[in-house]
Amino acid sequence: MNQIKSLADELRETIKKDGHAEQGKPDEIPPVKKSAVSRPAKKPADASLETLFESILAFELAGREKLLIRLDDRTVFLLKQLKIAKAIDMNKLIAYSLQHFLRQHPELIQYIKENIKTIEL
Repeated sequence: MNQIKSLADELRETIKKDGHAEQGKPDEIPPVKKSAVSRPAKKPADASLETLFESILAFELAGREKLLIRLDDRTVFLLKQLKIAKAIDMNKLIAYSLQHFLRQHPELIQYIKENIKTIEL
């Protein structure tokens, strides 16, 4: 606590030395001037990310079946931002992602086929 008081005292002394206290209000601290904040330059997109964007854009959305899906607000917001940034349609991205997921997990397709055979009608 003493360190905070000493820092405050040092700040007051610095302000007095700069001549700000002579304006009639010795206890008032002058407003801080905002410096121009330089925005960082846009980073070049990663090559693998650009390849991914190209493959999503090249994906043909050929299906005719429409499904109602539920997505959380954060995901929908992200999909909308991607639509604006890269002109990638939400439906295209979802379809691409699902196909990619099924290709990565062929055991899921095999499991479904095996269980369909055992269902009695």
